[in-house]
Amino acid sequence: MGLERLHRALGAEFHQTEGGEVPWSYGELKAEVAAFYQGAALIDFPETGLLQVGGVDRRDFIHNQCTSDVRGLPQGGFLETLFLNSRGQIEFLGSVYQRDQTLWIAAARLQALLERFNRYIVFDQVELSDLSQAYAQLRLQGPAALEVGGRLGQPPAKWSMVEYRGVVLARDEWGLNILVPRDLAEEVFNQLLQAGATPVGRKAYQVWRVEQGVADLPEALGELPQEAGLEARVSYKKGCYLGQEIMARLEARGNTRYQLMGLLGQQPLPPHAEVRREGRKVGRVTTVADSPRLGSVALALLRKELAVGDQVEAGGVSATVSALPLLTPAQRM
Repeated sequence: MGLERLHRALGAEFHQTEGGEVPWSYGELKAEVAAFYQGAALIDFPETGLLQVGGVDRRDFIHNQCTSDVRGLPQGGFLETLFLNSRGQIEFLGSVYQRDQTLWIAAARLQALLERFNRYIVFDQVELSDLSQAYAQLRLQGPAALEVGGRLGQPPAKWSMVEYRGVVLARDEWGLNILVPRDLAEEVFNQLLQAGATPVGRKAYQVWRVEQGVADLPEALGELPQEAGLEARVSYKKGCYLGQEIMARLEARGNTRYQLMGLLGQQPLPPHAEVRREGRKVGRVTTVADSPRLGSVALALLRKELAVGDQVEAGGVSATVSALPLLTPAQRM
C-alpha cells in the first residue's frame, strides 16, 4: 500500500509544505495532542531526507561543517546539530548517526545541504550518497514511546542507536527516531499502531512544539542558535567550523538581543506577525497553534527586555508574554 496510502486509509488530511505533502491531521486533534503526554504519538516525516557520508575524511569533514563534536561521537552514537553560515545564522537542522563505516545525516531541505557540502569538498576524501528514497523516517514520542517502540526491538540508551532487521532506532530526550527501509515502512507503521501508538499529524505535532517551546524549521532558519532556543546544539569546546567565530563571540559577550518565548492570545494569533508593545516593534511571531488546553498560542522571537506577563499585540491581536514551556508538568497530565 505504501505509507501515503496508509495515511489516507487512516483518514489523514494532507497539507503542502516547503518539503512536500505531509500528513496534517487524522481528524482528532485533541486525541492526537494527548498522545504526546499520555501515550505514544507516531509521526511520519516524509519531507526529511537522509544523506550517507562515507570516505576516510567523513568525520573531520562533517565535524568542520556543524556545531557539534562529531569527532567525539562514539560508534552507535547519535546527536542533533546545526549547520550555520559564516554569520552564525542557522541554515539547516540535522541529526547525525554514527554507523560502522559511514555517517548518516537526516535533515529537511536535504538537496540544499548536499549542495553546500559539495561546495566545501576540495581535497577531502568524502563520498556523499542520497538515501532519501530508500528510507522512511518516523518518530515515536510520549511516555509510552519506549514500550511501543520495543515491538521493533530493545530501545537504545539516550543519544545512541541500534538496528534490527535494517530498522534503525535512535533515542533522544523526547522519544525515538525510526529510520526504516521503504519496503518495510508500512509493516513497521502497522506494527507500532497494533502496539498502541496513535497516528499523529503535523498539526498536533506543531501544537506540542509550541506548548513545549521546541524550536524547529521554519522559525529557526536564518536565526542565531542562542536566540532561537537551540543553543544546546552548539559545542563551545570544539575547534573551527563555519560560524564558529560568531558562536565564540556570543559565548564571551552574551550580547544577543532576542530570545524564544511564548505568547498566549486572546484570539487566534496570526503567523509571522510583528509583535508590538506600546507601539514599538519588539519581535515577531514564528509558529502558531490552536492548543486544546490553552487556546491560541505561539512561539515568538522577542526582545530580551520583555518579561513574562507583559501585554503585547501581534498583528492587532492582544497577547500575553509567557515563559517556555507553556504547559507545566501538572497541566500535561
